[in-house]
Amino acid sequence: MESMQVVTSGIDHIDAAIGGGIIKGSGFLVLYDSFSSGWTLPFRILKRQIDRGVLGVFINYNLPLSRLLLRARSAGLDIEAEGKRGNLFVIDVFGSKYGSSNGSGGYVYTIGGFNPETYIPKLEQIYEDMFSRTDRTEAVDFLFSLDGMALELGEGLSIKLIRRLLSNHVINGRRLFSLYLLGVDRVSREFLSWNVEFSDYVIEFSSRKEGDGIYEEMYIIRSPLPQFEPRAYRYGVRFPGGIPRTIPGGRRTIL
Repeated sequence: MESMQVVTSGIDHIDAAIGGGIIKGSGFLVLYDSFSSGWTLPFRILKRQIDRGVLGVFINYNLPLSRLLLRARSAGLDIEAEGKRGNLFVIDVFGSKYGSSNGSGGYVYTIGGFNPETYIPKLEQIYEDMFSRTDRTEAVDFLFSLDGMALELGEGLSIKLIRRLLSNHVINGRRLFSLYLLGVDRVSREFLSWNVEFSDYVIEFSSRKEGDGIYEEMYIIRSPLPQFEPRAYRYGVRFPGGIPRTIPGGRRTIL
């Protein structure tokens, strides 16, 4: 059995929280609620990987491309600029289904005649074409988002599709790791539970509204690394690096 290859997320405090980094070939799931800023974390990780020279692959289920560019830019990722530089490709599932995609710039792929039964073969073809256009051999892909997929395909079919994607060796052989985002307020507990089961790393952001603002906590729920210990952190604009929570007696908060 080959030894685990661990790479940096690109964000020091995230690496420390998950036990040292992200194992090659693994899946990294971020859960967030409707008022949380936790949705920005996969965008930030993807940007750091692109800065390291890794190819970025963005799979969009949620928004028209113009709105996606705005959303990503607010999280620190300029999709258009990175796409035009050859650093990132977008697979625009939303635009494929609703006819709203604009492939100008050459970095946007659509899936003609989108059909769940032919989705994976077409996805394989897109990956093959992507890698024929670059000398990079590894990619970080970001599925935005699992709840968007569930809305378009239904939860049951989405779960089956994700299982098939997990066993796909053509894509996995070139994948450094995968990022998944899931809005917990939009899906059933069963769908949430399955995606937690599928993921090697799980981070959950939880927010609460109070009179003077919105406060967040970041829960590091799962990591396969031996140095990992589940822990909770205060998070948000006031605590961008994450501040560990403690309980009386100085013991660390364990979930």
